[in-house]
Order: sequence, then structure tokens, then C-alpha cells
Amino acid sequence: MNRFAFATLALFALGAAPAFAQSATDPVETVRAFYAKDDIGAVGFYAARLRSLYERDRREAGNEVGRLDFAFYVNGQDTEANWEKTLKLTMLASDDARAEVQATFHNGTPQDLRYDLVRENGRWLIADVRSTTAQTWDLVTILSAKLP
Repeated sequence: MNRFAFATLALFALGAAPAFAQSATDPVETVRAFYAKDDIGAVGFYAARLRSLYERDRREAGNEVGRLDFAFYVNGQDTEANWEKTLKLTMLASDDARAEVQATFHNGTPQDLRYDLVRENGRWLIADVRSTTAQTWDLVTILSAKLP
């Protein structure tokens, strides 16, 4: 199977086939497309402030681990097999400018992440992410801290 065919099948497995980019109308599809990208460096999904904080962290850390030492979207450094099959995205709140999307899944233990999205330039973008499970954290707070 060639790489494109494999990537397409992977997107279908995540339920993201129709959402390859941010959605102007649906914050849930933006989060789904972010998960399909499988990369914390996918800054095209980040709102201006979050993108700035992330890029500053990468720049200041150089080739070392910076403020962010885990893959926040899976709430860990590693993933268990087939974790993506347990991913469920739910719209919790939305208006014309802001939205909150809940991502629940199983990765070692049950996970509950909340994505705060804002509409910038007509697109829904991720403004912050926070964990509500046993070890709570907030992505903007992590990226705003002093470099370790």
C-alpha cells in the first residue's frame, strides 16, 4: 500500500476524511483535523497567541526539550495501540467568536481534554487546551512559564 493510501485510510479511521483543514463553520471538525495531522507542530491550527507562544518555546529551547515536554493532544509522551479508535469529540459551547470542544479518549487511562477555539480571519483556530483528568494542565500556562 502506498503512503497516500495509508494516510487516507488513517484519516478515515479517525473519522476526519472530510476535514483536511480548519473549518470556517465547525469547531469540532477543526479539532478532528488537528488530530488527523498528529503533530503538535501543526501551528496552522493555532490561534495567533498560541502560535506565538509555541514558536517562542521552540526557538528558545533550540535542540533541547522546551516548556512542552509531552504531546498534549494525547496527554502523554507515548500512545497505546489504537487509542485513536476511542477518540470522541463533542461540542460543549459555541457562539460566533468562541467555542469549546471536549476530546475524550483512552490513552493509558481515560483522558478528557478541552479545546478552546476562537474564530480568526474566518477560521476556527485552537486558542488553548487543558486537561481535566487527574493531572490537570493548561497549554497556554505551560508555554507562558519560564524555560526550565
